[in-house]
Amino acid sequence: MSAAPEGQRLVRGAVIGTVVGLLVYAGLVLWADLDGVRAAIAALSPRTLLEAAGLVLAGYVLRFARWELYRVRVGREVPALLGLTRLRSGLVFLAGLALTVSPGKLGEAFKSILLKEEVGAPVSRTAPMVLAERLTDLLALLLLIGLANASAASAHGWVLPVALGLSGGALAVLLSPRLGGMALAVLGAMGPLARLRPRAEQALVSTRALLAPSLLLGALVLGTGAWTLECIAAWRLASGLGLPAPEFAPVVAAFALSLVAGAVALFTPGGLGVTEGLLTEQLRRRYLEGGAAAEVARAGAASATLLTRLLTLWFAVGLGLVGLALHRRGVGRRPAADEAA
Repeated sequence: MSAAPEGQRLVRGAVIGTVVGLLVYAGLVLWADLDGVRAAIAALSPRTLLEAAGLVLAGYVLRFARWELYRVRVGREVPALLGLTRLRSGLVFLAGLALTVSPGKLGEAFKSILLKEEVGAPVSRTAPMVLAERLTDLLALLLLIGLANASAASAHGWVLPVALGLSGGALAVLLSPRLGGMALAVLGAMGPLARLRPRAEQALVSTRALLAPSLLLGALVLGTGAWTLECIAAWRLASGLGLPAPEFAPVVAAFALSLVAGAVALFTPGGLGVTEGLLTEQLRRRYLEGGAAAEVARAGAASATLLTRLLTLWFAVGLGLVGLALHRRGVGRRPAADEAA
C-alpha cells in the first residue's frame, strides 16, 4: 500500500473527527446553557489561559524528547533515521499531531508515513515508535490516577480495570516471545492477512527493543511529566472560572480518567464525546461539592471541559498543521550535498 493513499485515509478520518468534535461541543453548550457558559468563560483571565497554554507546550517538549529517545534507538537498525536533523525530526513529530482526532489516535501513525517519505525507513520499523508512545502515555495516565486519588475512579470503576487489562495484555504479547509467537501464528493463519506476518514479526522485534527496561523507564518519566503538566493546566482552567475552586488531586484524577476512557473507546475519533462527557460530569460534581448551584456547576463544568479540550486536543491539532506545512516546505532539511556525503 502506497504512502499517499494511506495518508489520504488518515486525513479523511481527521476531517470526520473534526466534524464529530464540533457536534459534541455544540451539544455540550446546549446542555449546559449558552449564557451560563459565556459567563463562566468570561470570568477566566487571559493570564490563566496563557499559563495553561504554556504548560501544554512544555508537555510537548517532553514528548518530543521521548520521541528522540525512540528515534535514536531505532536508528541503530535503520541508520537513515539518524540522518534527520533534530528540527526535521521535530516537524515530523508535530505533523503527527495534526491527525490526533482519529480513532484510537491512529492518525499519529502518519509520522511513520512521513519518515518513509523522508528517509525510506520501513513503516514496520518506525510504527513501533508510535505504539511505544501510546503505551507509555497510557501507563503514565494510570499512574497519575493512582497517585492523585484512586477513589475518584469509583464512580466509573470499569475504566481503570479495562485500561489496566488492555495495557497489561499488550505488554505481555509484546514482551513475551511465547505469546508474541502465538499472536504471529494466529496472524499467519488468517488467510489474506498472512502476508503481513513478516512485517508484523519485524515490528514486534523493534517494539521489544523500545520497551527494554532502561528505555521504558526514561520514556515513562518523560510521559508522566508531560501529562502532569497537562493535568496542572486543566486544574488551572477549572479553578479560574469564578466558581468554587476544586482541589488539585480530584481534577487530576478526573482529567486522567477521562483521557483513559477516551483511549479505551477506540471507536471514537480522539476519544471525542467519551472524554468530554466523563470530564464534564466529574467536574460538575466537584463544583457541586464546593457549594455551587446546580445550573452554575453545570455551566462551569461544560466551560472547563471546552477550554481544557481546546488546549489539550485542538491546540495540538493546530500545532500539527503548522508542523506539517513547514515539513512540506522542506524546513530543516539537509542540503543535497550533505545528504549525499
